[in-house]
Parts: sequence; structure tokens; C-alpha cells
Amino acid sequence: MDRVRRVMPNAVFFVLVLVVSAVGQPRRFYVGACTHFSQDKGIVTMNLDSIEHAGIDAIRDEVVWSAVEREKGTLAMPERFDTYVRQAAARRLNVMLILDYANRFYDDGDRPRSPEAIEGFCRYSEFVVRHFGADVRLYEVWNEWDIGIGLPKPYRRGGSPRDYVKLLRAVYPRIKAADPDVTVIAGASTSGGVKKGWLEGILELGALDYCDAISIHSYNYSEKFPQRGPEACSTWMTSVQQMLRRYNDGAEVPFYVTEMGWPTHVTKGGTDPQLAASYLARLYLLARTSPSFRGLWWYDFQDDGWDPEHNEDTFGLVRPDLTPKPAYHVLADIAPLVGQGDYVGRVATDDEHVSGLRFRHEGRDCWALWSSDDRDHQVILEAEHADRPVTIQPLGHDAYVMRWGFRDWAGSRGPFVANRLAFVVGHRPVMIAGDLSSVVVVDVIPRPRQTQEEKK
Repeated sequence: MDRVRRVMPNAVFFVLVLVVSAVGQPRRFYVGACTHFSQDKGIVTMNLDSIEHAGIDAIRDEVVWSAVEREKGTLAMPERFDTYVRQAAARRLNVMLILDYANRFYDDGDRPRSPEAIEGFCRYSEFVVRHFGADVRLYEVWNEWDIGIGLPKPYRRGGSPRDYVKLLRAVYPRIKAADPDVTVIAGASTSGGVKKGWLEGILELGALDYCDAISIHSYNYSEKFPQRGPEACSTWMTSVQQMLRRYNDGAEVPFYVTEMGWPTHVTKGGTDPQLAASYLARLYLLARTSPSFRGLWWYDFQDDGWDPEHNEDTFGLVRPDLTPKPAYHVLADIAPLVGQGDYVGRVATDDEHVSGLRFRHEGRDCWALWSSDDRDHQVILEAEHADRPVTIQPLGHDAYVMRWGFRDWAGSRGPFVANRLAFVVGHRPVMIAGDLSSVVVVDVIPRPRQTQEEKK
């Protein structure tokens, strides 16, 4: 089987950059969220309404092997799986399905490693792909093979790269034979698995010969600041993509992050909901700076419970009853830009703590500006054409039109400058849109707001 670099001639590679959905709508980047419909969580119709309203264009869920093959040798699609997939596809959402977890009829419920179990997994995978047809274009082989998730207690341990590639080598050609046009994604490893060498291990064993793309999970919420922030995560993911290119003769490898999030639990490792919303925006925006980054799925859409001290209950964009959290509104604001906009380049500033990205969307220039140290900074812009107002939007809030004009009356009592404009950015990105062709950042001034604790 040819490697990824050989199965993607230039024309096909260009099509992948646009990412064509199951219903023919071109996508530059998947703005995704993970759901748990397969686990009977949430109300499918109401959740899909809320997902659409947030601008999310892709969901990731699963069709577990043990539910499809409940009698050995007999494959049947449970109605609850069929329902959520068909309803999502009917709404023009892109569905990614995970082909995962063990089956008690094979290898005692452990990962499929014997010839019989691998053949069983291949049959199940072929069945799922044929069953859903054009309604599903994205398939991910397993979920976090590098740890023991989804397995019976005796087998809850990390799985080897060698066994994973053995399964991948068998199932990839069978899936592609069932439907050559689906994208088969390999990896789906934890961030710890990547850092400990599991992902590189499958690359060394030739995994790129048996997939169309690579995915990882990039959680860093348990780290200390700044390593727990979106900028550190983005830098690390860039290094992962560099590693992928090394194993692909320098060519880009389509790259997906299929789980990422900052849970909002109130105990150690949790993130304030407002800050989590800002981190979401910054990570999605930074993802677009990479040409091989094809999509990011937030984990997850809906909180799994009401315990405020439990991380697994607080990952969602909405609460269990679909009440939106701040991140929901922020994602709704940036989804059109991230999904369909063109990344142009960085915004130059003289402050290492203020980041800016430039986009083109719907015929307009659009900048995103924020502080990577999560503190407040005043940004002063200057334009050649001061007669062209701009639109400013702090994400999660209404946009407003602002005319050009600036005077530092609160500081130096300076003169009015007609072609300058100023606003304060913090951890939440501020979007500025309009004709920005002649606009530059001329100054960045820290505007700290100390807490009582910091003053001590």
C-alpha cells in the first residue's frame, strides 16, 4: 500500500484542503464538537438544534463494535445509532464515527490482536461504512489505544504501537474497498501517548501507509500556566505536525485534533468558564495558521453531569440541560471565520504578550487580537484611511462600529489623532473587521487590573 504522500496527488491534496463534506459543501476547516449520542446522553433533536446554532459543522461520536455484533457473526445497526447519524447528516453536519472498542466474542474482550479478532473487527468496520454510505465521510480507527479506555478491567492498560498498526494494516484496505471516498484517520492517541512516543512508534512501523490522516488528543489543562494555555498547546501541536512530515518525506500529513478542551470544574485543574471560553477561541484561531490542520473537535458538547468538582462532568459547551456556557457563545461568534475564512498572516506587534492573526472572510479583512499572558493590554492602531470605520467585537458580545480617533486624555493629555484608534484586549480575543489594508499596530501598553491577592 502506498504511503500517504503517494496516495495524495496534487489535485486530490487540493480537494482535501477544502474538505468536501458528505453533502458536497466545501469546508476549509472542520469546527467540531464531540457528542455522546451513542451512549444515550442528551436529546438528539434538541442537541442538534443547539449544535447548529453554535455554528458547529461537525460532530464526533462512535458506533461501538459490541453493540453492532451482539451475536457472534451477526451484524445489525442499533436504531439509536442510526437515528443520530441520519438526523445529523440530514442537517448537513459532517459526522465522524469512531470504530472502536472490543467485543466479548473475540480475544476475551481485549483489543483485537488475534487473526480471528482482527477479521471480526474488519467485518464490523466494513458493515458500518457500507451501512451509512454518503452520510459519513470520516472514520477514526479506535479511541486512545495507548491507554485502557473502553475495555474490561483485566485489560485496562496501554496498547502497543505494534498491535495497533497490525490492526490498521488489516482494516484500512477493507474500509477503502467498501468506500474509497471516506477519510480514514489513525492515531487518536492521548497527549501523554504522543509525548511518551506512542504516536512516533506507530509512524516508525509504517502507519502512514494505512491511513489518510492522523489525529491526536491535545489536552493540557492539568499543566501549570503558561503550559496549560492555548499558545503552548498550539506550539506543541506544530511540533507534532513537524514530526509527521519527517515520516512523510517532508510532505504535509492531514492532521486532526479530535478531542480538546478545558473543563470548568472548581477543583484543581479546572478553568474559570470565562477563561475557558477565551482559550477555546484562541486555540481554534491558532489552528488555522497551519496548512495541514484540518479540524478540531471540542470535547465535548454537553456536560456529562452536574458535579462541579468532577472534571468529566464539566467539559461541555452547554450544561446537561443545554444551558449555554460562555464558550458556547464565543464559538458561535468565531465558527464562520474559522470554518470558512482564509488565514492571511500574523499581526505585527512589539509586545510578545499580544498576539494577532489576520484573516479574510466574506470580502472583508478581519483581525483577532488578544493577550497571551491573560492580562489587559491597550492596543493602538493607526490607519492611512481614517474615513473608513471598523467593526469591533469582543467575542461573546455584540459587535459595534467604531470611528477612527484617539486622544490620550487620561495619561499625557495628548492631542487628538484622527487616524488612530485604541481598545483594550485581555484573555478574550477582540475581532476587528473592515478595510484593514493600511492598518498597523503602533503601540501596546499594559493596562493591569490587580486583584487584592496580587497586591499583597
